Amino acid sequence: MSNLLAEEQFWSDAWKRHVENYLVAAPRTGYWLETRFPQQRSVLEIAGGSCRDSRYLASVWDRSVGTDFDEKTILYLKNRFPDARHEVRREDGFALSFDDKAFELSFSNGFWVLFPDDEAILNLIREQARVTRKWMVVLVHNDLNEGLKTTFARHTQTDPLYDIRFFTPENVETLIRAAGIPFRSISLEKFGGRVDALYRRPTTLVPNLLYSSAGRIAPRLYRYQSWKHTERVACVVELQ
Repeated sequence: MSNLLAEEQFWSDAWKRHVENYLVAAPRTGYWLETRFPQQRSVLEIAGGSCRDSRYLASVWDRSVGTDFDEKTILYLKNRFPDARHEVRREDGFALSFDDKAFELSFSNGFWVLFPDDEAILNLIREQARVTRKWMVVLVHNDLNEGLKTTFARHTQTDPLYDIRFFTPENVETLIRAAGIPFRSISLEKFGGRVDALYRRPTTLVPNLLYSSAGRIAPRLYRYQSWKHTERVACVVELQ
């Protein structure tokens, strides 16, 4: 089996094991994007896996497209959620089929972490910027969170899906600048962490009076966390 076929098989098997757990979780990134970028008209999720965040955004914005390179994952999502408002497509993040500046906003969450090679990430940045008119967003796992890295190292022993790369905010900004894309500004923001306890479903033993409002509250509270307790680095690039 070629390396490419082996990689495709790995991701098909991995998502088969994990996709339902992702689908039942709160669309944290979708909530955060809705709060951070109100009144957007079109959004693209790159390498979305479960595409739960772009599916949520389809309920609040005019056009939302979720993509992933794994054909079996996309077929599963189409059958699981036959919703015409949320388009899901098989796409290669290095060579997207969309026209230049096709979307006002594009995002990927946990995609860069799969690539140890900076050159691959630079190519991803350039391709994402190509299809984006205004806002380009990238979320990656935070190298300043030692507890998170320890947890992932432990899980890696039984599940290679957790064997990922971590980034500091400075790493992310350096890569964006090195890609040579035209931009007006780069903002490095905090996403995920202890605040996400608000998303915990209430039970008779563990009440959560703020659960119904978590999607509005949590995204606004991330900024008050320390970096060492923040799960991911969210890089927001305003393109020229």
